[in-house]
Amino acid sequence: MHNRKILLFLSILILASLLSGCTGGMAPHAGWPASVLIEDTLYTASGAHVHALNPQTGAEKWRFPGEPQGAKIFGSAPILLGGQVIVGDYEFQLHSLNPDSGGEIWVNKDAKGRWIGSPITVGDLIIAPNADYSLYALNANGIVQWKFSAKNGLWTQPSTDGTNVYVSSMDKNLYALDGQTGKTLWSVELGASVLFSQTLADDGNLYIGTLNNEVLAISSETGKIIWRTPTDGTVWYPVVVRNGQLFGGDQSGKVFALNTSDGSEVWKLDAGAPVVGGPVLTEKGLFFGTGYVNGEKPGEAMLVTTEGQKVWTQTVGGKLYSQPVVSGDLVVFGVFEGDNTLVALDGNGKIVWSFTPAK
Repeated sequence: MHNRKILLFLSILILASLLSGCTGGMAPHAGWPASVLIEDTLYTASGAHVHALNPQTGAEKWRFPGEPQGAKIFGSAPILLGGQVIVGDYEFQLHSLNPDSGGEIWVNKDAKGRWIGSPITVGDLIIAPNADYSLYALNANGIVQWKFSAKNGLWTQPSTDGTNVYVSSMDKNLYALDGQTGKTLWSVELGASVLFSQTLADDGNLYIGTLNNEVLAISSETGKIIWRTPTDGTVWYPVVVRNGQLFGGDQSGKVFALNTSDGSEVWKLDAGAPVVGGPVLTEKGLFFGTGYVNGEKPGEAMLVTTEGQKVWTQTVGGKLYSQPVVSGDLVVFGVFEGDNTLVALDGNGKIVWSFTPAK
C-alpha cells in the first residue's frame, strides 16, 4: 500500500508539471472514454474515434472518423446543438457531426491548442474551452462570435445558468462571463489549478475541487468564497450536489459527503483504490469507479448509498477514470487500459453489455 501511494503521488507531481503548458503536455484523460447520453444515443469520445452507440445494447451506430487519422485523438464528451454533435480533438480542431450518420458538417481550426474540456451551449452559441488559454463562443455554423482569454489553459467544461458562463483555468482562477458577449463579470483566485470543472448547484453556488486537495463553495453572483474544506486527495471530477449535500471522490480512495451550508463532513468511505472519475447520482445511490496506477488492481464499479453504505462492488477491469453515464436502468462506465472501452451494468451490478471497437 505504501508503494502504491508513492506511485500515485509521483503521478500527480508529473501531471502538475504538465499543467503549466498550454498545448504541449498530454492531458490527463487522453484516451479515457468520455461519454454523454443525448436522446436515444450514447456518444463516446475515445482515442482515435467518436462512437455513437445504442445505450441499451452497446451496438455501434457509427464512428468518426471511419479510419484513424494520424495522431488525431478525442478526449472530451460531445454535445448536441441544433441537430449537430460538437466535439473537439487534440489536433486543435472542433468538429460538427451529423448525429444520425457521423458525417462531418463543418470543422473550425481557429484554436491553437487541444480541445480538452467539453463545450456547452448557451442559447444558440457553442461555448468551448481550449488549452490555448481561450474560451471560444461559436455560432451554429462554427464561426467565432467572441473569445475570452485567461492566463493559462482552459481544460474544464464550463458551467452555465443559461445567461452567464463559469469556467476555471489552469491559471488557478475561476471566471464568470456574460454568455452573449464574453465580458468578465468577476474572477476569483482559487489557490490551485482545477482539472475537471465546477458544479453549479440549484442553490446558486459553485462547488469545485482543486489540485490543492480542497473543495470550495463560491457564490455564482459575487465570486465570494463561502467555505473551503480540505480533502484527503485531489478531487478530479465535478462533485454532485443534492438536497443540501455534496458528494465526491478523491485520488486517495475516499468517497465523501459534505454539508453544502458550511463544508462540514457528513460521512466518508474508503473505496480501497483511487476515485479519479466522478460519481453519478440516481435514486439507488452513488455510482462511481476506481482504478490503481500501473494496473496493480483492476477497476471496480461501486454503488454507495447517500448515507455512505456500500451496496455492491463489481470488477470491471482497467481503470475507471471517467464519469459514468446513466441510461434508463443501466449505468455505463468508460474503461481506460482495459479489455473493453465501455461496460454497462444494471442497478444490481450485473454486467449487461460491453463494447470494444472493431479493428
